[in-house]
Amino acid sequence: MFEKVETYPIDPIMIGAEYFAADPRREKLNLTVGIYQDEHGQTPVLKAVKLAEQRLVETQTSKSYLALTGDADYCRVLGHEVLGKAYDDGWVSAQTSGGAVALRVVADLLAQIPTPPTVWLQTPTYGNYVPILTAARARFAHLPYYDPIKAEITFDRMLEGLSAAKPGDVFLMQGLCHNPTGADMSRVQFDALLDVLEARGIIPWIDLAYLGFAQSWDADCAMARQIAARFPECIVCITLSKTFGIYRDRAGALFVKTQRPDRDRIHRAVSAIVRSGASHAPDHGPSVVRTILQDPALKTHWRNELDQMRARVAQVRQQIADVERAEFDTDRLAYIAKQSGMFSLLPLTEAQETALTRDHGIHVVKGGRVNVARLGESDITKLIGAIIEVTSAK
Repeated sequence: MFEKVETYPIDPIMIGAEYFAADPRREKLNLTVGIYQDEHGQTPVLKAVKLAEQRLVETQTSKSYLALTGDADYCRVLGHEVLGKAYDDGWVSAQTSGGAVALRVVADLLAQIPTPPTVWLQTPTYGNYVPILTAARARFAHLPYYDPIKAEITFDRMLEGLSAAKPGDVFLMQGLCHNPTGADMSRVQFDALLDVLEARGIIPWIDLAYLGFAQSWDADCAMARQIAARFPECIVCITLSKTFGIYRDRAGALFVKTQRPDRDRIHRAVSAIVRSGASHAPDHGPSVVRTILQDPALKTHWRNELDQMRARVAQVRQQIADVERAEFDTDRLAYIAKQSGMFSLLPLTEAQETALTRDHGIHVVKGGRVNVARLGESDITKLIGAIIEVTSAK
């Protein structure tokens, strides 16, 4: 039987981590998996998280199942925190196992509509979108978003591509710190995009994974708040892995804004899809988040730690530009300092990317994505020198 199973597509992020683990060289550098690291190369447990966990140990009275859509208090608190005044009881909300499950629930929901809409994707974008949409058998199409060689957003081409979208189609976009490019739309560009979506009757679907890593928590929530206030129907998926440093604890959420007459029917649909797939979401991570957000002292402590993580990532970005200019007298990577979040795309061809790993032991995600948060101070010169060497080779 099993010999008939077809070969599944390779996840470029996970396979990159596997190649790194198999590389026997001592001086190798892993820039693949998207987790935050401090200056010591560690992914710390935030102190605010530790304090919240201690409180949960002392006060939690049950490990019983919650509703299929999870803890209503968690969804309510998070909804108000992220979406602001636009969030009310008219939304359908669900606690999910990270953002990936929230995305999959939406993909299943869209695929089951009698005339399924097309989901329009920015390209390049998060590598798991296509597998999720494909597994759900949802319709999707691609739009050009970024040119990695020129290191610039192809905004006009993206809007031009949206001219093929039909009313009722869905545009899946990312919040700030766009994965994998690190290149965010300007405020003017974002406003223009929303004008096009509204004029053409396209439903915005925003995926938030790095809140607080661009400017601040509140500033980074502004895109979602603007969408939520403007559109009668929209979709918001959230993961809190990076923002709270609770990667393995899988805290996420789904928020769907519907017309009032549709709310109960969509809630039942979301519940049924959750039941048929991931079922009940794990609760430890979300309980930690709820505890922090409901306690003013813990919330202040967490925001300070989030600010420190954001500042370190911004510092690494600036160091890349400064070191290249000072030690190599070039500005090929200067764009990295102008971007936000953990990720950027290196301006490499496929052959150059292969040479970077083969000749220098620097492992990146296929397509040139690197996690700058994983760079230590001593790694920056090595990375820049290797990029210059592989791009100069004939």
